[in-house]
Amino acid sequence: MNRVELLTVEDTFQIKRLGTLVVPDFAAPPDWTNKSEIVTIFKPDGTQYEATAKFHLEHFNISDPAVSIDKRWRVFVCLQEVSKEDIPIGSRVLVSDAIKNSLASSMQTD
Repeated sequence: MNRVELLTVEDTFQIKRLGTLVVPDFAAPPDWTNKSEIVTIFKPDGTQYEATAKFHLEHFNISDPAVSIDKRWRVFVCLQEVSKEDIPIGSRVLVSDAIKNSLASSMQTD
């Protein structure tokens, strides 16, 4: 499968119920549905591996009314069965064209 770069990892968080979340996240496109696919991770040391990623919509309960809706609903990339240590800062996440195209509108505004 041909994969394209979606993001460069700026930070990671281990969350037991979801897996390892990578930052940046994305504003939720209209009518988003959660998705899952095999992605390629390119680490800064030149090694690469494949992992299952879920593209998961989450809501943040932000009390400040000035915060826009796109900051309240975010799509996160959650890597399954991958430890935080296996995704160093600077790693690149490559995905299918379909996933990148689905998130494209939010990538232009973030």
